[in-house]
Amino acid sequence: MKKVALAAAIFIVTGVTVSAQQNDKSFSIKGRKSIGIGTALNNTKYLQGKNSLYTEMFFDYGLGKFISTGVFVGYQKRQYSFLSVFDSNSKSLNYDQNFIPLGIRATVHISSFLSDQLQLNLKPEKWDVYVRYYASVTLNSVKDKFDRSSGHLPEDQINYMFYRTDEDLNYSAGLLSGIGFYPLKNVGFFFEGGYGPMGNFNIGIVSKY
Repeated sequence: MKKVALAAAIFIVTGVTVSAQQNDKSFSIKGRKSIGIGTALNNTKYLQGKNSLYTEMFFDYGLGKFISTGVFVGYQKRQYSFLSVFDSNSKSLNYDQNFIPLGIRATVHISSFLSDQLQLNLKPEKWDVYVRYYASVTLNSVKDKFDRSSGHLPEDQINYMFYRTDEDLNYSAGLLSGIGFYPLKNVGFFFEGGYGPMGNFNIGIVSKY
């Protein structure tokens, strides 16, 4: 089902791109560079613990009139705490996980298309409406803080293998739609939703030059 939905989304994006290229030749992002930083408003990937603020940085480059591509890297630390099954004083056992998503992204910018087809007053230099596809790998490292002085192995104290994400590498791909607004010539902010590297809703700031 996911493959069908993704194929349909790619088909729609391709159709919009072709139509946009045929209907608007006055604005182009070719050669434009964008750099930004953002975060996810929610977390949908992996077991939820005490999360630090997820941070994601990206760089995009305009390849054509309506298409850009780029790279991104993110980071989030999550802390988990459980009670020892052997300690009468309910000693807390902790471990940390560090998630680092990194990957590539391709974006179709459709502000000009929407402005022409729907008669919307979307100036491309001010508004950036887009659909984005990404593919990534998430690096996962675990550091436990279990008490080994009692003579028990961590696995004897709690079966934490059922709680943590054990894979060192997790692969994912997704599709996001978003909108950026530039109140200043080269600085703006964005909001996007869909299936992201760590969450469904992302916000951040971006600079273009």
